[in-house]
Amino acid sequence: MANSHGLKSNIVKKQAAARKLAKGKTKRDHTAYIGNENPQVRKNQSYKDRNHYLENKQKFPKKKLKSKNIATLKEQGVLDERGFFVKGKKKNFETKSMVDTKGLDFYGMPR
Repeated sequence: MANSHGLKSNIVKKQAAARKLAKGKTKRDHTAYIGNENPQVRKNQSYKDRNHYLENKQKFPKKKLKSKNIATLKEQGVLDERGFFVKGKKKNFETKSMVDTKGLDFYGMPR
């Protein structure tokens, strides 16, 4: 054994070849969508994962409301009769807080 790590020479050569192949790809691969992560997390995340994340994000519908008129949102079924959102956060659209005009939360309990 001529090496200090105890591996056979053919394995060491394969590892070196793999490192050489991977060397040029890193910069190009990291140009894909990175999201809101810091650079360290991005480098630990694979190219495939980042691509899937971007595709899912683009396909996912936007959360923007079609109008800000409370009556039309109630007709569409986005808000219930008290002004709370049916899906998502248990927030009241009329009062812009977690309680309705009477001071009751989504479940009808005083908060």
